[in-house]
Amino acid sequence: MNTAEFTQKYYTERRGSHSRKWDGQHLKFSRTDLLPLWVADMDFMPPQCIQNAICNYVKAVPLGYTMTNPAYIEAVMSWYKRRHSCTLSADWLTGAPNVITGLMWCIGAFTEPNDAVAVLTPVYGAFDTSANDAQRHIISVPMHRTADNRYTVDYDAFKSAIVKNDVKLFIHCNPYNPVGHVWTDEEMEQLFSICKRHHVLIISDEIHQDLITGPTPFTPALSVSGGAYADNMVAMSSVSKSFNMASLHQAEVIIPNESLRSRYNTYRSHVYHTDSDVIAEAAITAAYTHPNAEAWLNDLLAVVRENYDYMYKELYAALPELRISPMDGTYLAWIDFSTYIKPESMRDVFENQCRIAPSFGEWFGGENYATFVRLNLATSLENIKTTTHSIIRNI
Repeated sequence: MNTAEFTQKYYTERRGSHSRKWDGQHLKFSRTDLLPLWVADMDFMPPQCIQNAICNYVKAVPLGYTMTNPAYIEAVMSWYKRRHSCTLSADWLTGAPNVITGLMWCIGAFTEPNDAVAVLTPVYGAFDTSANDAQRHIISVPMHRTADNRYTVDYDAFKSAIVKNDVKLFIHCNPYNPVGHVWTDEEMEQLFSICKRHHVLIISDEIHQDLITGPTPFTPALSVSGGAYADNMVAMSSVSKSFNMASLHQAEVIIPNESLRSRYNTYRSHVYHTDSDVIAEAAITAAYTHPNAEAWLNDLLAVVRENYDYMYKELYAALPELRISPMDGTYLAWIDFSTYIKPESMRDVFENQCRIAPSFGEWFGGENYATFVRLNLATSLENIKTTTHSIIRNI
């Protein structure tokens, strides 16, 4: 279906539904009447086949104690092979309630208090808070922004930071939140080879893996250089972004190395005692096996691309000194307003003048990004038009 048909069928009014994005504005903003483009979930219902799978399971099966359904494992393996040309082994798969919890468990399992954990910046703020909450030291390595607003890594600086701080763990984000970069095999080879030489474990958050909206194909970290670094890696993913199911608590944690997997599972058993989330497994199985789900995802990507293209064109026509990063992956626009707005005025301009709730850039790496915002484009084109023209009128 075309983008208008998709929106008409799946867009839903979420205000009043206890949505964090729509009804939780008081958590981050000075007012609650804003158009919210902050929390990274969608304003679209998941495909009907997933809704049916959830309803059918609840109608047919008692919600008693369960074990992991082998069909769920097969579905995950099939999706990785079909969608990403990545072959998994069933025994590599373990889990977590969500990717951030899995990340926190990796920090607990593979590092000690006061160990150093490296990230590239700007980056999703939960990486920092997860490490800080666990009393680990975050080592931030700023990326370079090019003339065309893409981000690249200074590999010498990355290596120096690892050596100087005796880094134990590197948290990788692929595709990259918030800048929308999709990593190439060559880029990851350079990062991962440095990690391997200096005995740094790689954790790859790939929650946006299915949301590819540009020309660069997604390469799983497990596949880099023909799988050369898979033995030094934990990869994580979830359907929460791809099919808008963040409230279903199930993430895939993929650990090829048996010793690492054993350490992770031992730590997990100390902090988490529960059975499988049968509702999540039913939903994921449908998402990864039903052809209508994959068609829904492809249609969604067209909507996100249309929204980005509209915002990009209109904003640049009116505000040509803006710096908007290309969105090759995710459904998130990363925009620098430094030519037009002073850092100390960002909140007033967006909240009180534009009446928009963005994710502010400082949430992704501190004051160096105080003139940036991240805008969630997984909504209706009408909301994107309202946002775009409000920015143009008030800046």
